[in-house]
Amino acid sequence: MLFEKYELLVNPPQARWNEVVQLTHDELQWKMSFHDYQSYLDGYGRNHFKLLVAVDKVTDKAAACICGADFPSIDGSPQVFTIGMYYTHPDHRSEGLGRKLFEQLTITAKESNMFLNAAPDMAQKYAERSGFDKFAPWELKVMVAQAKDCDLTRLESDPKFNIVDFNHVNFEKLDEYDTNVCGGVHRTKFLKKFLTQPESYNKFAIDANDNVIGFCNARIVYGNHVVLGPFYADSPKIASTIMRRTLEEVPFTKCRDTIVAYVPSKNSRGIRMFHIMVTGPVIMSGVLYRQFDKEVIQTAANKIYGITETDTSLI
Repeated sequence: MLFEKYELLVNPPQARWNEVVQLTHDELQWKMSFHDYQSYLDGYGRNHFKLLVAVDKVTDKAAACICGADFPSIDGSPQVFTIGMYYTHPDHRSEGLGRKLFEQLTITAKESNMFLNAAPDMAQKYAERSGFDKFAPWELKVMVAQAKDCDLTRLESDPKFNIVDFNHVNFEKLDEYDTNVCGGVHRTKFLKKFLTQPESYNKFAIDANDNVIGFCNARIVYGNHVVLGPFYADSPKIASTIMRRTLEEVPFTKCRDTIVAYVPSKNSRGIRMFHIMVTGPVIMSGVLYRQFDKEVIQTAANKIYGITETDTSLI
């Protein structure tokens, strides 16, 4: 059997997460933080989040990995199972190891509406091989800019908006706003954990009734990058204001490597705003297709200026 060569670990110690974060960054430039793992475990709960890592028994090094997060239906909300961190080391490809991990992860999620983000060269394979043939009406544009070229004064900041930090936002209203943007999918505990994890910086726009009208999170990830997300706003002016205020909170912003955002292709104003922020070139380093196996969950693309992350989050 295939797994005779490997040890299969489920939610292994932190060091294994750190290892696969480094592997995927160095080969594929994936952007994750060491701190994300604890946010997943605590935010979703160990019964609803699984990281599978296959370890070579000879070298004791990670050979492949995949993760999944289960979002149960709450009061009729969509039941979703998200899949990410799907990676096999080059030394272990063409063995069927990644496919075996995929099957192992998804075997308990067949009743859920499964979702993943796919690179263009994998999208059709997922559709034909695994039934992920329901495509969302927009893709994610992976926007990357050199942090040294960042000039926050180029972003409009409107003083009429009330901008507060996490300790001064009504979390129930924040959670309600997040759920609405995310197509009704609930992630209350994870949202709080993710926004307060180490090296995360965020600002929130609220109206006169303390209703949330936008928020932006920036987290420092492995490789000294800054990733924007979740980043949602009711208007471009709100988005510009909270983006500037958030990045002003990030220590040594211009000394980071890159600033990254995963922006919906339909949000042309969000893409344009990213260009405005920097004095140098912006690289569209990739496209990710959003695929479901049962039905597409509709989300408010015009309010999304940066999704949370690409491994466990629908948006």
